[in-house]
Amino acid sequence: MDETIGMTLQQFGDFGDFSLTVLVTSPPWYENCYLVVHKPTNSLAIVDPGGDAERILEAVAATGAKPQVIWLTHGHPDHLGAAHQLETALGISTRAHADEAQVISSSSDLNRTFTGQPQKGPASLETFAGEPTETLGGAPVRVIHTPGHTPGGICLDFGGFVLTGDTLFRNGVGRTDLPGGSEQQLWASINRLLGLLDDEAMLFSGHGPEWATREARRWWRMVG
Repeated sequence: MDETIGMTLQQFGDFGDFSLTVLVTSPPWYENCYLVVHKPTNSLAIVDPGGDAERILEAVAATGAKPQVIWLTHGHPDHLGAAHQLETALGISTRAHADEAQVISSSSDLNRTFTGQPQKGPASLETFAGEPTETLGGAPVRVIHTPGHTPGGICLDFGGFVLTGDTLFRNGVGRTDLPGGSEQQLWASINRLLGLLDDEAMLFSGHGPEWATREARRWWRMVG
């Protein structure tokens, strides 16, 4: 851990053609920013860069991979705080669900509510509707629309692992009391998500540790 900024970095290794690294950002959010590399093409995606842009850039450089895109699982300030700086430094765009546009445009105001500080949002935002198949290095990445925490929340399915944002945590779910949140939608989204995934797929959330889909299903049957 770097005691100056509090960021930690952990490499989870390989999942087929993909490798995964998580960077836990500084207080107060302790948000999981993920670096995904498609090994055959050495293409890299940054998912949910919540802050600590300089350290994320260092981690990106250390991979030796070619940055292609920033994906947002949703548009809260703790998940996009470094997007603007990364876009500028790396010459890439940020992609998010079209239903999340209003949340992203309001992220600075929400950040001011929580921290007293404004925040720059993505400067180069591209949106998509529905559940398209995104690609990284030509490899398919399934988008699963999971409204509830926010209207345009998504999970990104890379096959062996899924990035669930703040839809589903290990033994927990995202809050629904912020603008655009819906408990009914979130419960339906989690039910659908867990029905789509293989038992062995690993789930990596926006905060906290990972777990396997089979564990998540067992827990959800008890509480959902």
